[in-house]
Amino acid sequence: MKMLHQEIIVDILTRLPAKSIGRFRCVSKPWKSLLSQPHFIKTHLNRTKHDLREESLILFCDESQSMYSIQLNNKNAHHVFDKITTPATKLCFYDHHNFASTTFARNMASCDGLILVRDEEDKLVLVNPTTREVKELPCSPYALDPGASFTMYGLGYDSVSDDYKVVTISYYDTDNEHEPDCTEMFVNVYSVRHGSWKCADSSPYDHAVGHLAAGVCVDGFIYWLASRNSDYSSVIAAFDLGEEKFREMPPPSLVDREKFVFNHLVALGGCLCMFSSSGTCETDFWVMKQYGVAESWTKITIINPEESELRPMCLLGKEQVVLVKDEETVDEKLVMYNLEEGSFKDIAVHGVSDQFCVGGSFIESLVWPHCKNGDIREC
Repeated sequence: MKMLHQEIIVDILTRLPAKSIGRFRCVSKPWKSLLSQPHFIKTHLNRTKHDLREESLILFCDESQSMYSIQLNNKNAHHVFDKITTPATKLCFYDHHNFASTTFARNMASCDGLILVRDEEDKLVLVNPTTREVKELPCSPYALDPGASFTMYGLGYDSVSDDYKVVTISYYDTDNEHEPDCTEMFVNVYSVRHGSWKCADSSPYDHAVGHLAAGVCVDGFIYWLASRNSDYSSVIAAFDLGEEKFREMPPPSLVDREKFVFNHLVALGGCLCMFSSSGTCETDFWVMKQYGVAESWTKITIINPEESELRPMCLLGKEQVVLVKDEETVDEKLVMYNLEEGSFKDIAVHGVSDQFCVGGSFIESLVWPHCKNGDIREC
């Protein structure tokens, strides 16, 4: 009977937001032990991942050197006619003195409630914005000279080894005198469980496509847009986190293979999405509904009379998509688009004193992997 009672409690608690569970952990030591068990955390994560209304966004403010999070579900956002108002929460990491005064790169990688950001010194930092846990990753002993190379990164979960992994792709600046003729794409993999870096096979693709985009993680793969070395045609390069090798993902059949390398990738509703942010009256998003099946790519077209650049961030349910609108007068602006009605709503963010840029989306979770050597927790 006692075991059954505990199972009922666990089932109820896994339905609550991660922040609420954090408060329940403070009730007693038995509760803290119960709610910190890996099985409970994974069950809560799986339920959260299937609820498309629970995604949040990360905002970066360069002027104040601050990081904020916002939630856009109906519990936190206030809807009035053609406008949505939502509060922003400043992310404070009191146990990490260097973290508060650091400026981060605008792009980030995310997976299972964790985000990976790069600071002004090119160091990678792993963060759970919900639990405020932070880990600064050690520099890879195989890293190229940052002054003579470029590096992009991604974060993902390997279900085979139950490990979160950070993947970097580095290549020499061909205009630099140190290695002007080296075109190799070096791949390093960091195991969060073991706290160590290792070299993987170099990528068979050319990742120097004009922008250092963070990789997009979906179902055990990290995706980047790249080009074939043989015929320079565009490809979607998928890094298998289990085998630690690259595969090629079929693109939408109706997209020009010579041009889509200039597009962007994002995870949308748990699926891989490819889009172009060029400012036109019609913006097309391609969503892969079934892994590896070219025929499953589905096109979503958004009619945008203002012809501003649109960037999808996340889905809220099945009918609404949160977009970043780039305008000439401000840095960035958030809007909500209703896919069924074809209508826009502006999103006003309260609590941010200066202009912001949107780093990406994440789900609120209790996940904190088996970190070693310098993991920092907020009590």
